[in-house]
Amino acid sequence: MLTFGNIIKMIIKETDNEKLILEAAEAEFIEKGYGKSRTTEIAKRAGVNHALLHYYFRTKENLFEVVFQKKAKLMSEVLIFSFEQELPFFEKIKRGISDHFDLIAANSKLPNFIFNEISQDDNLKRIFLGILKEKAIMIIAKLKEEINREVAKGTIRYIEPYDLLMTIVSLNMFPFISKPIILDILNLQAEKDISQFLERIKQLNIEIILNQIRI
Repeated sequence: MLTFGNIIKMIIKETDNEKLILEAAEAEFIEKGYGKSRTTEIAKRAGVNHALLHYYFRTKENLFEVVFQKKAKLMSEVLIFSFEQELPFFEKIKRGISDHFDLIAANSKLPNFIFNEISQDDNLKRIFLGILKEKAIMIIAKLKEEINREVAKGTIRYIEPYDLLMTIVSLNMFPFISKPIILDILNLQAEKDISQFLERIKQLNIEIILNQIRI
């Protein structure tokens, strides 16, 4: 007999399976890229049979698009969250840079994954730019108001909000895009040394950007 409790258990089980598949797919796609990833390997990582993966997502393309959109939104949303906080202007900029850097540090393969995929697929490029444009418009409008207020108070020199965002994103992403080369050149292998190096870079990025706008 199918009881309410059994129905709830089935729903939870389905949700758990879908989550496991998405987590496995994310790991597989970021590690190998779309072209070299296989749904059979994703199912194996998730601990489910291949038919179940097909039931939830139908195709590898559908599964990849779900993962790609999730990671693209993650990259864009952290700056919005940081800049929406009610903080003094300089503290808000510091927090935005720091939060964005920490997000990339926690997902260090993400920048290369995103840029490799959009360079090979115009549809993914369109999806990514759509997500980015939507978020950027929200941030730029708010930043422009705050920048104008600070300029009027004489605390900063004027900078276009878009230029400020591009500087933050570029400076924060570069260490991770070039991380294998940098670590090899500096001969950094121990996790402690790498963490200390990245923390220095983060603080340097904060100072570079603040010095750019301070009067």
